[in-house]
Amino acid sequence: MGTLKLRNCTIWDVHYWRQTKGGDAIAKPGEEGTIDFGATYTLGVKRVNVSPDGKNYRSAVNQNGIYYAVWDAGKQELEILSEHEANLYPWSSDNAYLTKWIKRLPDWMSALNGEHSLNNYSIPGTHDSGTQHTGDGIAHTQNFGISAQLEDGIRFLDIRLDGVTEFDQELVVKHGCIFCFLSFGEVLDSCKAFLNAHSGETIIMLVNASGCLYNNIESRFKSYLQEDAYKDLFYLGESMPTLNQVRGKVVLFRRFKIDDTSVLGVDLSEGWEDNKTFSLTTPTPANVKFEIEDQYKDRDTHVKLQAVKDALNNTIANSNDNIMHITFNSIAGGHGHTPYEYAWGGGGVDPIMNPSLESFLIEKSGDRRFGAVMLDYYNNQGSQNGIVEALVRSNDGLLL
Repeated sequence: MGTLKLRNCTIWDVHYWRQTKGGDAIAKPGEEGTIDFGATYTLGVKRVNVSPDGKNYRSAVNQNGIYYAVWDAGKQELEILSEHEANLYPWSSDNAYLTKWIKRLPDWMSALNGEHSLNNYSIPGTHDSGTQHTGDGIAHTQNFGISAQLEDGIRFLDIRLDGVTEFDQELVVKHGCIFCFLSFGEVLDSCKAFLNAHSGETIIMLVNASGCLYNNIESRFKSYLQEDAYKDLFYLGESMPTLNQVRGKVVLFRRFKIDDTSVLGVDLSEGWEDNKTFSLTTPTPANVKFEIEDQYKDRDTHVKLQAVKDALNNTIANSNDNIMHITFNSIAGGHGHTPYEYAWGGGGVDPIMNPSLESFLIEKSGDRRFGAVMLDYYNNQGSQNGIVEALVRSNDGLLL
């Protein structure tokens, strides 16, 4: 006797049973049902009180197996997937709970052809990546720490730094003037540990001064690069590298200014416009071109969502433009709403940014380049990683 598990990934109640042997039950959306099997049977499923019911069967199921019920909108029927099949199945809003059980994404870059420049890929990122421990409020934009983000497929980090005091050499992460209870060393330790375990990956790190007390972070930042623990961690070139050139490295995109003319990463210290969609070209001789949407003060989500869609449509339409596109799907807290409410809803926010972005990515699904997409609360509160999944899967045309 074995116990088969059926995980309902759909947004409907799913009735399931052993054909000819009964044992039927209902699995609620996002819940796991069980059924005792004494031998190999055929498993049946259908939607409850929905037309069409999408009835379907899978024969010769493993009596101790784990299976996933998903809705195939094209066939208008339920599918019963093995665990391997479920890991490859595209996310959709009908199957919102698929991401509850999907594999984490620590090695997705390792499967890509690395001969292309980083601006040729779709890359999920987080806005103000180090804010897990700020507490609820306008400074809180992430529910998970750096290590968890990397394991979940995030490959672009947005890090804002400041000194603890004017004379202290330690740098800490801040959101504006709000301390995030995270040191820069801890960020680097998380990145190093991840890359040591997943040497085929790379991490882009956009680094800026927090804009609070001690904006001149240059000397302190450089001191970290001289430490034995971190001296080989970064790619510090001024040109956009290929993925193969930076596997196992952190690629520095630098927004803070430095006092000399030395090369210290891809230089975005001049030309970053406030609350705009804009173009930026780094200094000669690198001349790296960027298109950036960062309309973080557009708290009318109709306006902000249109800006995001326009930016992504531009990225798709110009897939061979050799430009690094960065799109921020995030909105700063204000006008009575927190970043979480803008991202996932609450307080009457409509449209809601992250579900709307998911729907857009699904609509545009296929081998497309979306560039870097920066997110608040990328996977809600751990229950949904659909945006990251969609971005990662859009790179399938670049698989080895």
